[in-house]
Amino acid sequence: MSADRYICCDERRRALMLAPGAPATISGIDYIEVEQGATTADPTTIDIFLVKPLALPAAALTGANIALTGGVRYRTPKIDPNVQALPGGGSVERYRVVVTGGQLTDFSTYSLALVSEPGSAKPPSFIDPRLSSVDFSFKVGCPSDFDCAPDCEDEEAPLPSDPLFDYRVRDYPGFRRLMLDRMAALVPGFREDDPLDLITTVVELAAYRADQQSYQLDWVGTEAFLSTARSRMSIARHVRLVDYAPGEGASARVFARFTFKPGNGIPDGLKLEQSTPLLVRAAGLPPVVPPANYRRILAQGPIVFETVSEVRIWEWRNAIALYTWGDEVCRLPKGATAATLVDESNGNGSLAPGDFVLFAETRSPVTGASEDARPERRHIVRLTHVESSKDVLFDTKELVTVSWDVDDALPFDLIVQARHADALGVAGLVTCAEAAANLVLADHGASFPPPEALELAPADVAALRPNLFPERPPEDEPWRPVLDRADVSRVEPVALGGTPPRSASALADVDPSRCLPVLFLDDDFSNWQARRDLLESGRFDRAFVIETAMNGWPNIRFGDGIHGLQPSASTVFSPRGRFGCGPDGNIGLESLAHVVLPPAGQGADLVVTNPLPGRGGAAPESIADIRIAAPQAFRRQERAVTADDYARAAKLHPDVLNAVAVPRWTGAWQTIQVFIDRRGGMPVDGDFRRVLLKHLEHYRLMGFDVVLRGAVMAPLDIELRVCALPGHLRSAVSARVRDALRPIDAGARPGFFHPDNFTFGAPLYLSRLVAAIMAVEGVQSVSALKFQRLGRLAANEIADGVIRPNDVEVLQLSDDPSFPEQGRLVLKMGGGR
Repeated sequence: MSADRYICCDERRRALMLAPGAPATISGIDYIEVEQGATTADPTTIDIFLVKPLALPAAALTGANIALTGGVRYRTPKIDPNVQALPGGGSVERYRVVVTGGQLTDFSTYSLALVSEPGSAKPPSFIDPRLSSVDFSFKVGCPSDFDCAPDCEDEEAPLPSDPLFDYRVRDYPGFRRLMLDRMAALVPGFREDDPLDLITTVVELAAYRADQQSYQLDWVGTEAFLSTARSRMSIARHVRLVDYAPGEGASARVFARFTFKPGNGIPDGLKLEQSTPLLVRAAGLPPVVPPANYRRILAQGPIVFETVSEVRIWEWRNAIALYTWGDEVCRLPKGATAATLVDESNGNGSLAPGDFVLFAETRSPVTGASEDARPERRHIVRLTHVESSKDVLFDTKELVTVSWDVDDALPFDLIVQARHADALGVAGLVTCAEAAANLVLADHGASFPPPEALELAPADVAALRPNLFPERPPEDEPWRPVLDRADVSRVEPVALGGTPPRSASALADVDPSRCLPVLFLDDDFSNWQARRDLLESGRFDRAFVIETAMNGWPNIRFGDGIHGLQPSASTVFSPRGRFGCGPDGNIGLESLAHVVLPPAGQGADLVVTNPLPGRGGAAPESIADIRIAAPQAFRRQERAVTADDYARAAKLHPDVLNAVAVPRWTGAWQTIQVFIDRRGGMPVDGDFRRVLLKHLEHYRLMGFDVVLRGAVMAPLDIELRVCALPGHLRSAVSARVRDALRPIDAGARPGFFHPDNFTFGAPLYLSRLVAAIMAVEGVQSVSALKFQRLGRLAANEIADGVIRPNDVEVLQLSDDPSFPEQGRLVLKMGGGR
């Protein structure tokens, strides 16, 4: 099944093809019948039944039009090039394809497709692309307890867990608490809960002063050591000596969605410039805010986001219908990376790679009401491929098939259409989802002064520009000016035109370690830019560093003429930048409601919102966390001496679940064999070996050789007797038990024998296996008939209740009939019905 198809429980494509008015020259595969010979040496016949006869004389199928693919253990079998046309009876035409004997097949899914010519993926012109292929199995004669029909039940997402709160203790409350307790003991009837009481006010002033004095008392001694320093500026300088960069916070990021209607002299395709301000909902503000009002709003300190790039807004992109190819009760499945949309652009604002597209549930599939639509059923993707398409049955709408990267794969099942009964009990189809493409990425922070595109008056621009203070000291003293804004934005640079393009999920995630302060100091010749440090700055580089003082204000530190240029006494700076940082930018969904446009766009009927919450906003790393992390980072060993050091270095790679290293002497030098257990049970192939060897080269000592080996798999042979509860169908209980034990069950969830659940030397306890089966619905009891290693004699494992592999082995049970050597699971069912 291709990625742009839906999972539908009432396929209507065949009925539409047979309906009156359908093209008479178009047919497709209705179904196929597979008949195997008595032995593997006998041929296998495949009868292809078409929906209706091929009308044109030239529309006949030959061996060149048949493409057979599939097979995981054996090669795809070859077919006889002579295709036999058989009389079908009624209005059905039939073709017979013969698979010559002597060719082995496995239990995997094969695909038979009708193609225009060998090597092509396109069907003939007289075959409907949606009915041009069919999946089947050569093992249809083997018994099976499973239902092959698709699962159409919607899966509920787990509720988010409660957030964790970290409460910090301060010096001032301790002094205040001590004084209030003392006053309660000395003054009869003293009430500490009265904030207007004079004694309470005096106590708070005394506590504040005591806090200042205690700090000043040990200032000199404490700031000299990391373990006792209190000033963030001092701590940052201490940890920089051990090459540790403390986190200074990050600005949040959000996707903004626009709804636009042309009119009032504003044509379609409204252009929004880069750094267009977006405001959080405020009472009394219109959707489109004039620049003059924006100046007054900024004085109140609102939460402002600005777009990271320019964007054009088109009316047809407000809501885009998902095309279901005539089917009903359909959904876009979890993990989908493509979809078909109805293209109403008429050549204006057509979708293109790099565009952001929102998929959202607009109505509840259960109640059919828009107010019951689940807000968590929203997902934004970034298009990587766009292709126009047509429906050969209904040539009335322009369609476009869009695809996106696997990183943006749909994280849930999106119900596109559902059947729902109205208040009178009349059942009908309800459209439950739509797409939208008027989207742009925005970062937390407001530019001061505002962008030039807003056309503010020069006096307003000057009034909104930040300032530096105090005035410059004498030339023999270093100038450390302070900015009058403490919330300088720290934004991760966004490269929308990068190669390969970053996915929407990657762009929405903010890495605080890559965030840079957005602050510039303009002089008469150029501008000075903020950097993390000045160690790599040349003597003529116009750079500076922002350091946080005790009171939280940002101090500006310039270069000394060697590392960074030192400003002259006559240099006059004009600061500008963006301000807004920290977790305040992690706004909830539907929080954005206002957009600031220049005077030329004031008549626009434009509405902005954010379909997803803002995320990535982070506060500066606390001093306590810096004290813990910096010494640990410095003490981290970055060389491998012993075998365990090589194993630990290998486990630092994100794709390695576990590693075991064994030293071997080759007669000339020491060789370290590193056995790798990859995440997800992935193989240790050549590409991964090269990547991991490059990773280990940073730790390897001279004179040592490193050889990578995959984990030694230890397949299991398990036979269980499972008794079903009364009233439960044995075959259904058996299917649920296998789903719970398989490495990946039918719902793409990790099962009990998932490779990540077992690693080197990890034992399998019979009690854990029994507990996992007993947790399955419909199971009454479980007993083990066989519990041992595959291909080995039993070693009393059932009595011991455990199977133990050696140090470089990993237990394995795939339960795949195509690969029986990867473990065997036999279930003998009883009870139930």
